[in-house]
Amino acid sequence: MKEIEYIQVGGYQLPNLKVEEMHLNRFGRAKLDYLKKHDYGLYFKLLTKNELKDYLLKVQKEADDLYDRLVEEYKVKWNVTEELKKKNQIKWVLMMNNINNCVYEIINKEIIKI
Repeated sequence: MKEIEYIQVGGYQLPNLKVEEMHLNRFGRAKLDYLKKHDYGLYFKLLTKNELKDYLLKVQKEADDLYDRLVEEYKVKWNVTEELKKKNQIKWVLMMNNINNCVYEIINKEIIKI
């Protein structure tokens, strides 16, 4: 557990809860938003233990790894190649957008829990 600073307020010692500045991508921000709206207990627990940043970065890395793996799998499965990109760019873009949307939906349901 990380060190928590306390401040004196009247006769009480209160934890100085502050959210560290985090540079989160789409998945990290989505998980943070989910925690604040739908799982406030876990959010508050992580915040009070000063572990929120580590948790969000772990979720973000897991989502990024899954995204990269699934995009490559779908490209092979649906035969989206560089050759298709050279021959028919519009079809390639449409198929890549479809792959991205499918992968985002999977990640949102499996990791982010939206």
